[in-house]
Amino acid sequence: MQNKLLVFKLFILTVFFCVTAGPFVVVENYGNWKTLSFVSKAAYVTGLWDGYIAFYGKELGEKFSDNCSNIRITRVSDLVEMVDSLYEQEKNKSFSPAVLLREKGLQNLCGK
Repeated sequence: MQNKLLVFKLFILTVFFCVTAGPFVVVENYGNWKTLSFVSKAAYVTGLWDGYIAFYGKELGEKFSDNCSNIRITRVSDLVEMVDSLYEQEKNKSFSPAVLLREKGLQNLCGK
């Protein structure tokens, strides 16, 4: 009985420390975005872009197929630069990079 209690306590401590030790980065607006290094921005945008392709790929393809048929994005740095350039406009500073990339970034890329 005492061994079970000890194992249970060890399990609870392990779960507690593992959950709180993870790197949780939420970028909600320009204030959060400007504090990130270029490498962190690149990693964040890569995750966003991969998520958009996985979840919205067909929908985005249909929405922008007429204007984006010949565009190729080959570097993550292009996406980071695009988000940075969108944040230069005051009206975009309240949006998250996720919204900017999905809503305005594709429009910029496709010339809409």
